[in-house]
Amino acid sequence: MSVPTNTLTATPRTPLVILSVFVLVTLGLGWLVGLPLILMSPEERSAAPDGVYMNVFMLTPAVAAVIAYLMERRQPLGVLYGHTAAEREPAGAQLKSQSITDALGITPLRPVGRLLAWSILALLLFFAFSLAALPIGAALGAYPLDLSMPIFVQDLSARLGREATEFIATGLLVEVGYIFSGAVLGVVIHAGIEMGWRGYLFPRLQVRWGSRAAVVLTGIVSGLWYAPLLAVGFFYGQTPVFLALALMIGFSIIIGGVLAWLRMRSGSIWPAAFAQSMISAAAILHFWFAEAGAPTDFRVATLQGVTGWILPGLLLLGLLIFARRAYAPPRSR
Repeated sequence: MSVPTNTLTATPRTPLVILSVFVLVTLGLGWLVGLPLILMSPEERSAAPDGVYMNVFMLTPAVAAVIAYLMERRQPLGVLYGHTAAEREPAGAQLKSQSITDALGITPLRPVGRLLAWSILALLLFFAFSLAALPIGAALGAYPLDLSMPIFVQDLSARLGREATEFIATGLLVEVGYIFSGAVLGVVIHAGIEMGWRGYLFPRLQVRWGSRAAVVLTGIVSGLWYAPLLAVGFFYGQTPVFLALALMIGFSIIIGGVLAWLRMRSGSIWPAAFAQSMISAAAILHFWFAEAGAPTDFRVATLQGVTGWILPGLLLLGLLIFARRAYAPPRSR
């Protein structure tokens, strides 16, 4: 594939020291945001604005990516893009480095049809993953499924001020609409995660070591990034922190590998950001379908537990083993 003169669309071969800076800055900023929560007493933590801490935490990969990009810009273009020499026509065509929006995966936004198609696919796919995790978990004895939805019916009855049994179908449609609306509205904050891990880091690791290594390495590092939140009980409750960390790394490799596919094939981070936002918005599903009064063990149930990884894991294996161009960027920009 040739690249027009004065234009370079390829991912740079970023020096390892800069990639290391990105990783260290992201982890450091994560601890900087999470440390106040760790130092709080349980009573203080229960009164703290968890949503504010989480939203700031989610922006740290984007901040680190900007810092790494500014360092990257100081490198000779031959160092960053020497690996593209065979693709440049005519020979000796002038190199042009990535813009910051391309480097973070914010752009390209065109063709619009491609962006919309992949974004809709991302929303539908991760809603399906979140929903399918529940019966799979129930079949494996990990999730207390109750198809009569007692918690949902009770909540709907309270809101309607009357018995809601005959309105369950309508209520479900409305609630599903809320989930999709919430996923769309929450995409900007979730884009902060994607700008760093799959906008900046994943393509650069892929250039060096290929798609499979990039999926695993990005998953490991992004899983470690969650350590300060896991230490205060986010995601896996009071699970010992090293076990919670192992679970989060597994989640980040499997789910992150699917997100990387969405990012690379669409050409930008937005479909992956919509998928991230859907994961958060669809988390309410496990309340609706749970047996009243039965606890849910998030280590094994729902999309964040090991039984929830089965379907996305199968998709990821198919992409890595059988789809030769699964992680190749789109041919046109």
